[in-house]
Amino acid sequence: MDDNLCRDIMKRILDLRDTDIAVYRELLKIKKARVKDISKIIGRDRTTIQRSLNRLVNAGLCCKEKKIMKNGGYFYVYHLKESEEIKSILESCLDNWYYKIKERLKLENEMLV
Repeated sequence: MDDNLCRDIMKRILDLRDTDIAVYRELLKIKKARVKDISKIIGRDRTTIQRSLNRLVNAGLCCKEKKIMKNGGYFYVYHLKESEEIKSILESCLDNWYYKIKERLKLENEMLV
């Protein structure tokens, strides 16, 4: 599938931004990472990366795992869900979007008659 089409679909149906997609793609390459690691790779502020990761988690594409530090404190490691689960989420969102569009067209058609 065309890379731009995939990006556009993910942005539209999951309400993601370009930075979110860049973070998603980086996680595809490196598998697991902390916010600071992704921030260095992408060259964006850590708070921006944190917001992107939160959107990916909320969209169901990404998981975060809490790690406890020896000296106290904690951090999160982020990783993508399995590809089949992501595929299922995207298909479900597309089906839902398609249903809503069909219903909207039906209403529009009824108003024209």
